Amino acid sequence: MEELTAAFANSDGYSVENFTWSPVHVVQRYQGGEMPIPDRIVLVGLASKSHNPGRVSAYRWLGGDQSPLHLQDRIYEAVTGIVDLENTLMIGSHFGVWPSECFSVEIDLQPDTFGTIVMAENEGLDNEDFLTEKLGFSPEIARADLVSTIIKTAKADLDDIDVMDKDASSLVPVKPFTSNHPISTR
Repeated sequence: MEELTAAFANSDGYSVENFTWSPVHVVQRYQGGEMPIPDRIVLVGLASKSHNPGRVSAYRWLGGDQSPLHLQDRIYEAVTGIVDLENTLMIGSHFGVWPSECFSVEIDLQPDTFGTIVMAENEGLDNEDFLTEKLGFSPEIARADLVSTIIKTAKADLDDIDVMDKDASSLVPVKPFTSNHPISTR
């Protein structure tokens, strides 16, 4: 956030906001007029599935619909405190708050990445070499790539980044909190 705030400090028309709260609350802020809908928005977060840890990807959000049941699963997650970028995209799209230029920039991290970093910090091992070996990618390089990609996407400087399309049909399905496994005895 600090790097992005500094990067846009002298640029008119740009705003850096922390949306680490419920996607429903984000939508309500736009619907209620608390925040004006911008001409272009870049949402930043974690990739929903990890395929290549440390990789940063940019997507153009094309919108689309999901079945009422799948949308309700996303809303349920949102109101129970799960902050998920794909839920934010889908819920915002359903309620019509995204401008026509809506992008996401996503970093691919394994689920245990933050725990690994915290444990390394607690043990005094949070140097770049140790973390690169432990995580399988350089956190410093990934962070620089993330910030650079966000800035270029926000400024519509898309010539040297690969922007892929993302729509409602390509989202990772919501996983239920619980699952039942019947046990049979003979």
